[in-house]
Amino acid sequence: MDNFILTKHILHLSKQKSQKAFTILLAQGILAGIYIALGAIGYLKVVANTGDAGLGSFIGALVFPLGIVAIIVMKAELFTSDSMVMAAVYAGKTKITKIFRVLLIILIANLIGAIFIALMTNWAGIFGDNIMVLLAHKAVTKVNMPIVKLFFSSILCNIIVSTGVCLSYRCREEITQIVVVWFAITVFVLSGTEHIVANMYYLFTAYFLGADISILGILYNLSIVAIGNFIGGGVIVSGFNYLIDYKYIK
Repeated sequence: MDNFILTKHILHLSKQKSQKAFTILLAQGILAGIYIALGAIGYLKVVANTGDAGLGSFIGALVFPLGIVAIIVMKAELFTSDSMVMAAVYAGKTKITKIFRVLLIILIANLIGAIFIALMTNWAGIFGDNIMVLLAHKAVTKVNMPIVKLFFSSILCNIIVSTGVCLSYRCREEITQIVVVWFAITVFVLSGTEHIVANMYYLFTAYFLGADISILGILYNLSIVAIGNFIGGGVIVSGFNYLIDYKYIK
């Protein structure tokens, strides 16, 4: 896109988000939680039912991005990529309290959407024993991960995810946006790093299916990952892009 300034585009999105009604933000956030959960269902199905573990992980990583693509195409609101609206604070265009309010609404809405699909997964009985064993192991690992590892893994996660979303902002055609994001999210999944909304689905689904985890353990994971994801997207990716573009914005 000629003469496109990434941060100005993010500022425009920040203004749009801050002006949305609470009910609209809530609905779009719930949809984003649902979309991520749908991608996670596909990922688990592939990984658990592929004989070769390496091949299963790779194919699963190719399936998971459906959720992010749906969010971009359907204009839903996802906490991880939305954390980049911090650029509006750096530019002095809004107060940090206003941005935190928007992000909190989106985070809670993402949680509602993810829990809804977790419940639906349980009620529909779509997971066999092999997937339940895989999911239980995944959940136990996540809630027992050392805080330092969990924290830095979540920062790295949103550096990858937010970079992919930034790249999509530079694309004119929707199909190009989809391809760029698909590759970026595939890298995120292959990296095994911690994504707050994906974890919402994995952990609550495992909990509802009887895995040996507690609500306290889930809250431990989600709270640390939320902070790390925010730093990755809202401080590092958004911050560096603002530093690059600030002379055009002032």
